[in-house]
Amino acid sequence: MNEQITIQQLNLNQMRVFMGTLTDGVSIHAGLKEVALTHNIHTATFDMLGGLHAIELTAYDFERQERLEPVILRRPMEIIAGHGTISQLDGQPYIHIHLVVSYREGEQICVVGGHVAKAEAFAVEFTLSAYGDPSVKRGLHAKTGLMLWDLGNGR
Repeated sequence: MNEQITIQQLNLNQMRVFMGTLTDGVSIHAGLKEVALTHNIHTATFDMLGGLHAIELTAYDFERQERLEPVILRRPMEIIAGHGTISQLDGQPYIHIHLVVSYREGEQICVVGGHVAKAEAFAVEFTLSAYGDPSVKRGLHAKTGLMLWDLGNGR
């Protein structure tokens, strides 16, 4: 297989599905990390919808391999689409989230989205699928400068 493609099979016989809520200003990242630690979740995918009080979105400059200054919004927002993953980085759950949110600006509905550095929940519902062994770990990918899934030679 092409060296630019990595893949690893997970044990779906051990798959668990959770449904939950995050409310009252809790950090989405901290809340999902607590869920992962409490329920012994090492690898997962999740979807979410609901409302936020605040969000910090970041972007990555692929050519310079650096994070750009964040865009911070503090206002009522609705999650239109949200998804992410849980993997392991330095022995701890790493929560990776991308969201598309909308908010009202006068008579317009504005839509923004991207990589979420921080988000504060008003009321968020999530569905999380946790997978069995092996755990997916993150490591530095030299060509991109990103901490990507380190899937070894499971190609």
